[in-house]
Amino acid sequence: MNKIISILLLISVILISGCVSEKEPVDPNNVIVKVEPIIIKEFQEQSVPIIIVNNATEPIDSVSVALFNPLTVVDSERVNIPAKNDKTEMVSISVMVKAPGFMPETNISTLRLSYASGMDSKGNPVISTKSVPVQTTILPDAKLHDVGFVKNMEHLLDSKMTTWELHKGDNFTISFYVKNEGQTTIDEETLTVKYIVANDRIGGNGTFTIKQAMAKGGTSYTQGFEVPIKEDAPNGETDVYITLLKDENILDTQTLTLKVVL
Repeated sequence: MNKIISILLLISVILISGCVSEKEPVDPNNVIVKVEPIIIKEFQEQSVPIIIVNNATEPIDSVSVALFNPLTVVDSERVNIPAKNDKTEMVSISVMVKAPGFMPETNISTLRLSYASGMDSKGNPVISTKSVPVQTTILPDAKLHDVGFVKNMEHLLDSKMTTWELHKGDNFTISFYVKNEGQTTIDEETLTVKYIVANDRIGGNGTFTIKQAMAKGGTSYTQGFEVPIKEDAPNGETDVYITLLKDENILDTQTLTLKVVL
């Protein structure tokens, strides 16, 4: 009888040792994800740094970005992050994303982080996710073309000069047009062009709104700025910056040189 009991005990020990205890995965609330706002032109790729904090007493493994909607994840680094001990564990990873077409109303992306932690009844790691919103701006792909100085507003289509010489108190004229280099139509009154005279003792600044809609390959009319030079401007050189913007975001910029002579 004692022999039978001993055999049964041995069998029970073997069975018990062969069982796998389930282990709860790390709570997503203990995984903190930090991402700076993203500004990206349509259909372009960009590397985005992501800071991940493991605030749990268990490690998380195979941490990567699984989704970044409406952006497309091209590639994501994958890392293991140790458990929190005396200090919180923080790791930075990089994810390469590609933008969809220009979306004027999009301002939030959803980043979904994937990580392995805990264990199921078969001894396999449990895959968990953590989703966070990320401020995102998807810009059109437009550029300035044929930017330069011309004689006056009646000569906007003349050959352009990148350097211009004049006297204090005179006016100068900048000519330009805008082209949609992307694939998505840009609505009218979406883009602005701004000029800034770098030396504010010489001149000021101004803004022009592009009033034409532009489909793929489309352009605006040739436009111009007539810029006055101050009566008491010092003689010498200054840069003049011409910048294409969508709201406050710069799409393109060019620089001209202005010379004020005695």
